[in-house]
Formats: sequence, C-alpha cells, structure tokens
Amino acid sequence: MANASLRRLAIPVGIALALLLFLFLPTTGSAAPGRSGAGSAKALAQLPSDSYRTNPAGLVPGTAYDYAPSIMEDRTYRMWWCGAPHGDTVPGDDIMYAEADSPGGPFRQQRSVFNGRSDGWDQHTCDPSVLRVNGTYYMFYGGIKDPYPANRTEIGLATSTDGLNWQRANDGRPIISPSFDVNRPNKYGAGQPSAIYRDGKFYLLFTDTTGRGADAGGSGQFAWRSADPTFQKGVEVATAHGWRPRTDDNDRSFSVVKGFSVDWQYSDALDAFIVASNGPRQDGTVLHFLDGNDLRVHPYADGFVPGTWTEGPGIVSRPDKHARASSTGDCGRIPIDLVQSTTTFPPRTPGRFGLDLLSGKACTKLSPKRVGAIFEGYGIQVQGLPATYVTDGRRLQFAKAEPYLHVTGQRIGVSSETFHRIPYGASLHAGQKAVAATGRPGAFLLDDRRLWPVDSDKLITSNGSSLTRISTDDYDSHPVGPALRLRP
Repeated sequence: MANASLRRLAIPVGIALALLLFLFLPTTGSAAPGRSGAGSAKALAQLPSDSYRTNPAGLVPGTAYDYAPSIMEDRTYRMWWCGAPHGDTVPGDDIMYAEADSPGGPFRQQRSVFNGRSDGWDQHTCDPSVLRVNGTYYMFYGGIKDPYPANRTEIGLATSTDGLNWQRANDGRPIISPSFDVNRPNKYGAGQPSAIYRDGKFYLLFTDTTGRGADAGGSGQFAWRSADPTFQKGVEVATAHGWRPRTDDNDRSFSVVKGFSVDWQYSDALDAFIVASNGPRQDGTVLHFLDGNDLRVHPYADGFVPGTWTEGPGIVSRPDKHARASSTGDCGRIPIDLVQSTTTFPPRTPGRFGLDLLSGKACTKLSPKRVGAIFEGYGIQVQGLPATYVTDGRRLQFAKAEPYLHVTGQRIGVSSETFHRIPYGASLHAGQKAVAATGRPGAFLLDDRRLWPVDSDKLITSNGSSLTRISTDDYDSHPVGPALRLRP
C-alpha cells in the first residue's frame, strides 16, 4: 500500500493526485537503493528465469477497490486483501478473503472477514500479511482512524484458528506505531507490514515514513524479528551493523530496501530473502535478494517480473511465508507468482504475474537439511515408496492413504534421489499405537519414540488406530514430536 490510506480518506482530489504523482515516481540510484554491506562491493550473480505466466486482471469480482494482497498456498490458494464492500457498517477498509485452485484464479467465496472499529485506532484495516504457525493464523495489518493527517497509520495483529474469524491481539492495541523521528511531508506513518516465520521467530518488514532511516519522501523498509508475534519483547532490529537488540535509537535507523508497500518471503533453496518491490520500475516488479543471515548483504543481482502494476505486490507463499517448492520437485526451480492490482484511482482488478527463478542447484547437490526445508509442509510421492509428509525437515512416512491425505496440503512428485535426500523422521503404520492422558492431546507413539500430537480424532480413526489412556507421568516421559493437523 504505497500510502493507500491517503487515497481512501476524504481529502481533496487535487491533493490526492499530487500525492499519487509523488508516491509513484520511480526511485533513482542503484537497483536496490538503501542497501549496504559486503555484498555491494562485489559483482552479483544474475539468476536466470523462464516459464513467464500472466493472468492480467479479474482474479476477484471486486469491491470499490482491491489491492495489497497476501496469498497462501495451502491445498487451495487463500487470499486476503484490502477492499471496501458496499454498504459496510463502518466507513473504511475491510480485509477481504477468497480462495482459488490456482494463483491465476478465479478466486471464489469472496467475503469480508475483518473490518475496522468506528471507536478504535483502526477504523480502516488494510495491507494484511497472513501466516499460519503451529495451527494459528497471524494477520499483521495496517490501521488508521480518520482524520488524516491528524492520525497516522499504525500496525496491528489479529489471530485466528481458521483464517476467517479473527480476534485482535495485544489487547486490541497497535503493536508498532510511528517513530516520529523526522517530520516529513509524507504523513502516512508506520504500516504496510509483511511477515515471515523462520526458525522460531517472526520477521516483519514495514514502512515508517517518520523513521530517520527512510529517505526524504518517506520511502524505506525496516526489518524486525522476535519470537513474540506482538513484537513487545525480545525484539532484534536489522541495523547497519547487523541484527541488534532493539533500542529507541536503532529501531528505525536502517532501511534494508528502498520502497513502499513491498512484500517478502524466505527461499530455503537460495538461503535468501526475496523482496518484491514495485518502486524501482513501473513496467514490472523488481525482486531484491537479501542474505539469509545478514540483511545488509545481497547475494544475487535484482530480478524482474514484467507486468503493469498500480499497487504493491503480494507474493504467493507457503503458510510460513517461505518460497514454494516447484511442482516438478526440482530444488533449482523457484516459482515466483505475484498478485497485484492493475488499475488505479481506485486500484482494482488484481492480476497474477509470475515466472520461475533458476538457481541451477539440484536437490542432490544441496545438504539434506536444505532439501528438507524446501519441501517442508508438502506431501512427496514416488512410485514404489511410501507416501510421505515432510515436517520439521524430515520424512514422516504413511502406510495408509487416508491419514496422509488428511494432513498434507500440496502434494508433489519427486525423484527417489530427492526422497532419500530428505532425512528420515518416523513412520505411521496402520493401527499405530495412539495414547492420551488427562490434560494432554491424543498422540501417535511412533518409531522414533516420540509422541506426535494430533488435533483431531479423525486422524486416529482414519489410520485404524484407537486411543489408549495412560498416566500423565507416562505421557510426559516421552519427548514430543511435531503436531499433525487436519487440513481443511
């Protein structure tokens, strides 16, 4: 949302047009202005690409405006975005929802799933970024209350068990507010969040036009990480000297990329963050690459996805906001699909634009840990080998098809070499022992001697198993493995 809050508030048309011209001017300088570090001193490799694809418009039926999407690959493709349904009870933006069988749509079952509060700081709710972690959905969003510019955009968090029914977190208060380091003409504030979950931490990229690390126009992206999704404790900040504990002096001091309304994901295949940004060019979307350990370093030259845009892109990702695995099972092929609005004032008619990045790194050339991470959350299938679900970077092999189909989202055929490259975890045999105890969930006791909790008795019965009651002490004597959850 390149200051899209300004567009939807009641400001004079002339001022709005002037702001739009200001905000959408291409940025100047290097391909990724605002980035620094060791990577900038060396020639960067250019990743080749192929399989360009496009669905230029009409992915959703539409509301008064539709933009800033967050798209999750999870058996179907689930999309949340900023819209304005007619007849809404609270004047302002809603978070809309729809789903499709492919990133190219059409998206169906459109509805409003989260809206503003007339008496709250978030009368307008926009720019959703949605993750699912351990069965819980987290939606980071931008909120603002009229009038602008007396009020500035702030970032909020809501949680859900199904991605449709949401409750505000942090006692309904913002989790990040503008820093007010600098008083710039751009009064937007702090918003446009984009979240990733990686190695037990939430990584958040966001705009703050009042942060001193932004440029004169307010352009810039700040990166935080924490195990706490509300970012109220244990926060580290990306600085010019790497990740550092957050202080009032450093939390908006360093912009990792220049731009408004970007989206990012983490690629296990590349060990890099991929940032999709419209700012540098108006004829397509630029892909910036940031090192997986140090956001100051960019390991690859910028990529480019052609396609006319009018608002920030949403990059199709796994539920944890990691890059998807290729449908061919090739570790060296990274599918990039972007959804973004294609008309302006108001931004509407979202389209899909995509291609595959080619790293040239075959699965057999990567470490087993990397290969397991690439296929995390997928079902993998090889003729003559057990149906397998990759969880916690390891293979869980199934004897029966029904429980396998219940827990897997996307399913991919891979080679036997790739199958065996992923470390073995455990096997779920037909009729496998399942146990429960007072105050403890039902769980399979597998051959790794760990308890694998389940969230539905349907997983137990579909495997031909039955629950055995044991003591709490006996239950707690076993280490706990990954949870198995029934996919919708």
